[in-house]
Amino acid sequence: MKQAEISQKLNKLLIFDKKYLKMLENKEDALNANIKYWLKNENLISLKSGSYISRLKYEKEENKDLYLEYLANQLLKPSYLSLEYVLAKYQLLSEPTRSITSVSTKQNRVFINKLGTWRYYTIPKHLMTGYKSKSFKGQPILEATKAKALFDFLYLRLRRSDKINIENLRLNLENMQKKDWQELFRYLKTMPSKKWKDLTIEIKQICLKNNYKN
Repeated sequence: MKQAEISQKLNKLLIFDKKYLKMLENKEDALNANIKYWLKNENLISLKSGSYISRLKYEKEENKDLYLEYLANQLLKPSYLSLEYVLAKYQLLSEPTRSITSVSTKQNRVFINKLGTWRYYTIPKHLMTGYKSKSFKGQPILEATKAKALFDFLYLRLRRSDKINIENLRLNLENMQKKDWQELFRYLKTMPSKKWKDLTIEIKQICLKNNYKN
């Protein structure tokens, strides 16, 4: 297949891998040479080993934020957007985040490329819930709700410690609404250990102190 024909096909795809490229060029040496050439000339952007997008496709995309979120779901499966990235969206963080953060049942991973940094943190399978789906080019993007992003954020910190001080985390909890608190407490009730019960009591006290509706 000619270079122009290959480029035309790749420019229509949101993401592709080397396996797909082999269907366009079955000669391994020629394929590797082409990939090296495309990367050098920035026709392709490498996301991680063996995964690529078309630079032209990315540059022409109007909603690049959604595109990056879609890629976050694709780079590691299963996963959904959560933690600092989602909390920043809802203005629950006092400081901006520089990474797109997700949770997954897979081991912790970090992918760094020309488009940014994607970080993935491990949670158990039974906690892979509390996310919603939105669409990008007809494809789903999984993203935690505000309450689940906060729960995941607390979960990872409490997993490394016996106790955390919520107020020291500098969270803008005034941006939580009644339905968000109700959802958060549903997740908290599923955690039976003493340190989680202590955390639940602390959060309820903060709600009362600041007149947050729960």
